[in-house]
Amino acid sequence: MKVAMLEAAGRVVLIEEPDVRPGPDELLIRTAYAGVCGSDLHAFQGAHPFRKPPVVLGHEVAGTVAGIGAGVTGFRLGDRVTVMPLLACGSCGPCRAGSPNICLNKIVPGVPGWLGTFAEYFVAKPAVTYRLGPETGLDLGVLAEPLAVGVHSAIQRGRVRPGSRVLVLGAGTIGILTACAAKLAGAASIAITDLYPFNAELAAALCDGRSYAGRDSLDEAILRDQPDRFDVTVLCSGAPATVAQAMRLTRRGGRIVVTGLFHAPVPTDLTAIALNEFDVSGSVVYDAQDFQTAVEWIDAGRCDFRKVITHVLPLADAQTALSLLAQHTENVAKILLKV
Repeated sequence: MKVAMLEAAGRVVLIEEPDVRPGPDELLIRTAYAGVCGSDLHAFQGAHPFRKPPVVLGHEVAGTVAGIGAGVTGFRLGDRVTVMPLLACGSCGPCRAGSPNICLNKIVPGVPGWLGTFAEYFVAKPAVTYRLGPETGLDLGVLAEPLAVGVHSAIQRGRVRPGSRVLVLGAGTIGILTACAAKLAGAASIAITDLYPFNAELAAALCDGRSYAGRDSLDEAILRDQPDRFDVTVLCSGAPATVAQAMRLTRRGGRIVVTGLFHAPVPTDLTAIALNEFDVSGSVVYDAQDFQTAVEWIDAGRCDFRKVITHVLPLADAQTALSLLAQHTENVAKILLKV
């Protein structure tokens, strides 16, 4: 089967690998689309903490069931599915505490033992495989994974509720879908920022919010529109300046959620956190309920999610896709690889 292999930082090649087969308690999925994520970009740039070349990247996927391992029930050949790409051990402290997303022994695609989704076929456990609705396109099914990240950030960690005022800093795919999740949770107002006007405006259009774009300070314009500041601010950018910006724009007693990954430690004013009694929390991936919510929202067409997809390229063009994300030479949000 064909796979897009990250051979070295900055170099992806299409190669032939042995076909994968489903083992006991596994499903074989014929990949239709694989999403290109920011973490794939980090690996491409040589900055990912554990996805190191040579590796088949990708963890966002939708396709059809092509093989059923021994002992698997409840699935049929041809079922249209997406996958929550996280296997928790179920026995470590975080798992016992009900937080499998921070499992100490979790396994994800793109590490030894679980091939990434930039491949013609992908193997997954039935417990993390979700059927898609009959009217849901497989291209949309890929968005369940990044949308689940937004559900976890906005709703579980940010506790966005009807009436909340929400600020999202960064309008990559995760920021856009976090804004959508906030809207669907009932946020009364949403503001979203990005370096690139296209991304900020796309997010604002999808969540009926306000967009702010550019490299100069945006605080004055934001505060002019929202003088009482925000109940919840979600950092979906890895830009160090957004940390202090979040503290300037969040109301006293508000919540700040850190979803974006930073390449280096960021100096933080702990006194401002104390005096304003900010509730600061991290957010990483999702749990099964977040993922189920994302699938249900996509199946129900709760938002025009397809607008997030700006490019669909063949698997052979994985190098081009990652270079486009890295260089941002044209308007880009979510890139899919058609397999």
